[in-house]
Amino acid sequence: MKSGFISIVGRPNVGKSTIINAIVGTKVAITTSKPQTTRNIIRGILTTAEAQLIFIDTPGIHKPYLQIGNEMNKMAYHSLREAEATILVVDAGQSFGPGDQFLIDNLTIRSPLFIVFNKIDLATFASMEKLKSIYKEKYPAAHQIEVSAIRNVNLDVIVAEIIKILPEGPQYFPSNMTSDRGDDFLISEVIRERIMLLTRQEIPHSVAVNLVKKELIGDDKMDVVADIIVEKDSQKGILIGKGGRLIRQIRLDATKQLEHLLHKTIRMELFVRVKENWRDDLKSLKSFGINDEE
Repeated sequence: MKSGFISIVGRPNVGKSTIINAIVGTKVAITTSKPQTTRNIIRGILTTAEAQLIFIDTPGIHKPYLQIGNEMNKMAYHSLREAEATILVVDAGQSFGPGDQFLIDNLTIRSPLFIVFNKIDLATFASMEKLKSIYKEKYPAAHQIEVSAIRNVNLDVIVAEIIKILPEGPQYFPSNMTSDRGDDFLISEVIRERIMLLTRQEIPHSVAVNLVKKELIGDDKMDVVADIIVEKDSQKGILIGKGGRLIRQIRLDATKQLEHLLHKTIRMELFVRVKENWRDDLKSLKSFGINDEE
């Protein structure tokens, strides 16, 4: 059997998590249209008859302004160390700019490189060819693949091309396992995803979710209690909403999605708590699992 780890890197909001979810065939990472949705290293696992591919989803690389940005970038850079292959995801619908150059200047790639141009449905032929030419000049040995993750176009090509270069190796995970993260992580992330989708401005990026309680009741029911952490009292008020309307919607949406993913009836309680400047505090980041230590 062939096996190996494939690091997926790129700028924020280029579709790294969407690609992994589509390849693996289930939701292992949350996705939103907002940048920096992914905050942790998540491994999505695809096992076929001939190979096991472990895709390492990473936070989007960006110029950091807070400690959380530094930690997220370090996680992405360090994921390259254990990779048998690297996928650099590029947004095909956007022109090459300073953010792309910043990423390239800070990447050290030692494994075979695949440049995946995602969102080709949003690009013109001329802009696509120009973008491919720029990356061909910067990475002449890289294999270029055009895909649309949301439309499931050419994702099978990614898998086939990576299997070609993987070495013979062990099966690291059971065949039915699709992620190295458990239910606790999934619950917290789904709650955070709903917050990101239902809020605007600074709220989505100022929020952390801490799972306080997860209790199974029989085989088909689960009690969940979680704290939503914000940085300001004003953010707490916005998140709760008038008459508790917004927090109730977050709870209902998260419950519905988790019931679908976990195949259990979920009873959920959410509490909003304030922890000032938690995104710039290393101790707080560690307590929420947002750090470069695995």
